[in-house]
Amino acid sequence: MMKYKHIIYWAVWLAALFFVSCSDCTPDLYSAPDGVYFNNRVAGNILVDSTIVTFVYEPDDTEYMDIPVVVQTIGRQSNFDRLVDIRVFSDNAEEGVDYELITPAMVPACTSSFLYVVRLRKTPVLLTETKSVYLELCPNDYFQTFLMQEPSGNSQRSYTSLLTYRIDFSNYYSTAPIGWRSEYVGIFSERKLRLMWKLFDNVIPRADYNIRGAIPFNKWVYMQQELDKYLTTQDNILRGFETGTVDVDALVDPEAQGNERQLLDFTPQVAVTN
Repeated sequence: MMKYKHIIYWAVWLAALFFVSCSDCTPDLYSAPDGVYFNNRVAGNILVDSTIVTFVYEPDDTEYMDIPVVVQTIGRQSNFDRLVDIRVFSDNAEEGVDYELITPAMVPACTSSFLYVVRLRKTPVLLTETKSVYLELCPNDYFQTFLMQEPSGNSQRSYTSLLTYRIDFSNYYSTAPIGWRSEYVGIFSERKLRLMWKLFDNVIPRADYNIRGAIPFNKWVYMQQELDKYLTTQDNILRGFETGTVDVDALVDPEAQGNERQLLDFTPQVAVTN
């Protein structure tokens, strides 16, 4: 009987010790205010507050492009939908004409993030002008905006904004695509690239021209050889040595007449080393 009582006493003492210990180590419930911020990252998990997109690598019949923007919350999830106050504005783009807001600014129940989709429209003005759409998070009854910026690790720009996001979009080139190889097809120009798209549409996807190394060297050699043959034929037509009509897409200036008509120059550029 005494042995049985000792067992009970030890059980009660261990239980009490367990509850005391747990009460000391149990963390407090989350008490900070619920927050919201933009959480958009690129390769290397680098946080960014802007993006630049262009329609030039899309098929010609592309009418729009959807850009998802990640909105992240801080705090506990909720069992009901919560609205987010996102101010969208632009100084040169018009909503309903140049862009549309596709998704509601709302955190769905039992989630801590969502994609806010901005649809960009391909309009004629994008051939010569870059348009911009700005997004700004504002506080409301559900979320505060106390996370404002994060160190970027970039010496030229010290901080990345967590409350603003910018989308720049166009339909023209300001620089050569990343994958352009001048040692095969010469100095970049948009007309040259568009002629290559036309001639090699079934060989090289458009987007591959803007990805470093996506087009292997054997395909660059193939395109170089085919371009040489094609332009030789166009030159013979231009000079009257062959019958036919010159491909205006192969001309530097499609509006030029007579002796001013010149073919695009695909002469390879050889790097000079000292």
